[in-house]
Amino acid sequence: MPDPDAVAGSAYSRLITDQLTEERDRKVSLETRGATVITTSGTLATLLFALSASLTAVPKFRLPETARLPLLLALVAFVLAALFGLATNVPLRYREPTPSGLSRLVDSAYWAGPRQTGELRVAEAQVTVITAARSANNLRVVFLLAAVSAEFLAVIFLATAIALIIYSR
Repeated sequence: MPDPDAVAGSAYSRLITDQLTEERDRKVSLETRGATVITTSGTLATLLFALSASLTAVPKFRLPETARLPLLLALVAFVLAALFGLATNVPLRYREPTPSGLSRLVDSAYWAGPRQTGELRVAEAQVTVITAARSANNLRVVFLLAAVSAEFLAVIFLATAIALIIYSR
């Protein structure tokens, strides 16, 4: 029987395990970033409402017509950013070995099998998990990019509206 460290499977196994860990970490990172977009969009939208409320409370204040559209667009963009941020946290399909599949492995027929066969089966299962995780994480990336883009636009619209309000006097 060949030395387990002398077969290529050992090297492949480490690579596959590293990739699986990286993909799981990527999922957590994307979800965290999505939550951050939700928080910042909510905060900035709240500031937008506070600005609107404080300006409309001033006697004889009239919101310049030119500022209305940018304010509306900022609000819409903040809402879109928050929705896309939420979408990054939607539960997606990640394939993992099932409990019943794992329980079969402790059957003596499988457990006592050759080491290389076991390593190969584990690697096959991990590659299946990585494939599904990458697909789901790539969708999360699309949602996150949309969220950040919408938030970026919202800030531009808000800044435009504020500039129009300030300089219309």
